[in-house]
Amino acid sequence: MKVSVLDAKALRKVLPRLIAKHDQIYMAVAWAHAGPVADKLIENKHKFRSVTVGLDFCATDPDFVDSLRKVPNAFVFKKSGACFHPKIYLFVSGQSAEAIVGSANFTSGGLGNNVEACLHLSCDTSEAAVTELLATMESYAPHRQPVTKQLSDAYRRQAEIAASRPRAPSPILPSDKADFQRIDSDLLKMDWAAFIHEARKDPNHHFETRMRFLRYLQTLFARAQSFDDLTVPEWKAVAGIVHPDAVADSGLEKYQIGWFGSMQGSGSFTKLIANKDGRIAKAIDCIPRRGPVRETEFDRFCALFESAFADSARIGRTPTATRLLAMKRPDVFVCVNNGNKANLAEALHFAPSTLSLENYWERVIEPIRLAKWYNAPRPEGPDAEAWDCRAALVDAIHYDASD
Repeated sequence: MKVSVLDAKALRKVLPRLIAKHDQIYMAVAWAHAGPVADKLIENKHKFRSVTVGLDFCATDPDFVDSLRKVPNAFVFKKSGACFHPKIYLFVSGQSAEAIVGSANFTSGGLGNNVEACLHLSCDTSEAAVTELLATMESYAPHRQPVTKQLSDAYRRQAEIAASRPRAPSPILPSDKADFQRIDSDLLKMDWAAFIHEARKDPNHHFETRMRFLRYLQTLFARAQSFDDLTVPEWKAVAGIVHPDAVADSGLEKYQIGWFGSMQGSGSFTKLIANKDGRIAKAIDCIPRRGPVRETEFDRFCALFESAFADSARIGRTPTATRLLAMKRPDVFVCVNNGNKANLAEALHFAPSTLSLENYWERVIEPIRLAKWYNAPRPEGPDAEAWDCRAALVDAIHYDASD
């Protein structure tokens, strides 16, 4: 057996030669990028015996994933709770084999400017090292999946979003079934132009009137240090309490307070709002007025919100809680109400009866954050304000007055 050590630049020179030289190609790497060496690999795809690439943290180039579509013996790896992290390159011709094992991924850095170290072995296929490498790569089989158009398209959407995040999650693939249905929905695949076109249709209400109300609420939250600083009529406007007496003589009569979900029928909630319950104020104050909203902040809101109903006959549920959230942060939250729940559940692939405040973040917020329209850059002109309220405007698309 002949052994040598390769750095990243040496590996970049050696790999194309081995790809062209040998009859069979085996590879297992955590991440891969498109580029000249990848082009050489794909030119020799007829030699693939087992080529497996990881997608964790969306770090693999979507162009490289596209190049593996329908290629026999080419796979991506997905195992829940585990990061795929090997770097194995094995080439076989007859009884001769060459293997490269070390730190370098099949990426521009791993084959370029990174500080890498890999062992290059030249030996007979009968050597134990070759046998064990083959067995190791075969052990990945239960968690491999071929690259389909559906998979590569979904991965590209998630990778493009992940590029703007400091540490992206692993992608959701077709094998994830229910989760994949949720992120592969037509609602999430809309671009911004399609989304705002659908929202402006607003068949049950009037889009500009919606926007005028949301604009007004944002001025309330901008001037108040705490929700408790607002007046009772302003609390009722945020909460969707639409009885004529609720905002009488307050100047709020001109707004369609009941849009985005009327909460007039929620007796215990109405009483807490009318009394300006401090626990409700503290709950809303957990959500920052601007910037990212973390799941921990949402969880804190939920705990405080539910605690406000400790002495009530009925507890606060998803419609009342999400109404408050969506009115404070319409860029993040959508109010789930009786008029939109069925259509929203269909769009995001969950049973309407199973939605609760406990799973709202997972079933509604996380998928929306993956939407193409949600991650579009803020437009200029008249649609800029709508972009600032884009999550709440899902109601304009999915509200059905007959429900």
